[in-house]
Amino acid sequence: MRKTNRELQRQNRELQSKLQTVPTEPNPVVIGTKPKLEDHDYDSDKYEEALSNWFERKRQADEINTKQQAEVMDQQKAWQAKLDNYGKAKAELRVKDYEDAEAVCQELFTVTQQGVMLQGADNSALVVYALGKNPKKAKELAEIKDPVKFAFAVAKLEKELKVTNRRAAPNPERIVIGTARSSGAVDSTLERLREDAARTGNMTKVIQYKAQKRSASK
Repeated sequence: MRKTNRELQRQNRELQSKLQTVPTEPNPVVIGTKPKLEDHDYDSDKYEEALSNWFERKRQADEINTKQQAEVMDQQKAWQAKLDNYGKAKAELRVKDYEDAEAVCQELFTVTQQGVMLQGADNSALVVYALGKNPKKAKELAEIKDPVKFAFAVAKLEKELKVTNRRAAPNPERIVIGTARSSGAVDSTLERLREDAARTGNMTKVIQYKAQKRSASK
């Protein structure tokens, strides 16, 4: 159990590391070295113009860096939310062998595929458990290396699981009314009339009902 938990934590760290990696495009803003007065033959006008341009380039670069950092933080929060939801969904399944099913998925699926399941599925815990209990289906799914096609396959599988696990609505309670008294059964109508009588002080309906019951039993 401890080994499985350690492996899960390792997988989670790898997934989080991949998610947090933002593609670094070549920075279009070349800041360059901060101008010096001597670089412009001590021409103050040229120096001030160069310095102003340098500060503008630096502002643009800082703006790009701030935007990239914000994107990384948003991805971190989104990923943590997915992990939290996954943990909650695991607990709600209330199955004793979840770790075993989870271990099967960790062995068969790549880190990227696991990340797709955690991020794309509405209930990733249910998907993981279902695949872990069906290694044959899991192996077929693991053969799909294209992330987009894999995501669609997971979505299709989850839809099938929802249909399979949808609980049928319970049948409406049937109330059987008979004239014969069942041995030891509680007469709900009589009890209700007695409650009404106790509230109103009028026993007429109770007396009438008991007379009808006696007549029916003859």
